Amino acid sequence: MNRHGFSLIELVVVVVLIGAIAAIMFPRIGPALNRRSVDGARVAITALNAKAKALAVQRGRAVSLVRDGNRYLVISQHPVTGAVDTVDRQNLFERFKVTLDADRNTLLYDPRGIGLQGSTTNIAITRAGYADTLRISAIGSVMR
Repeated sequence: MNRHGFSLIELVVVVVLIGAIAAIMFPRIGPALNRRSVDGARVAITALNAKAKALAVQRGRAVSLVRDGNRYLVISQHPVTGAVDTVDRQNLFERFKVTLDADRNTLLYDPRGIGLQGSTTNIAITRAGYADTLRISAIGSVMR
């Protein structure tokens, strides 16, 4: 017998199997996306911190890493003219849909790239029930 195509029963079995697999996987996708967003925001803040330190050394002047709500800015101020240069800005809520909370809003680095905070800064990153904390030491090194 020469047969082409699929029978209705075969199609129903395949649709039921796809539905069962989807029902098992969908509840796991949401938390995984939240975890990836928080991890991505943590990496972005770490990169901005490194950029601020490197920029302080490169320009030979103080550079600030400033939290403004859910945004982080890398700001350099010219010591003679006082002109403020915003080198980088990232809105982490728009990019990762995370909210930020920190016990210090400004991290300042001297021309040697060393932090002038005096104590550790904790940055809490959250999204839909998943949270992580990034710690930046007094001298500016990132600790997990």
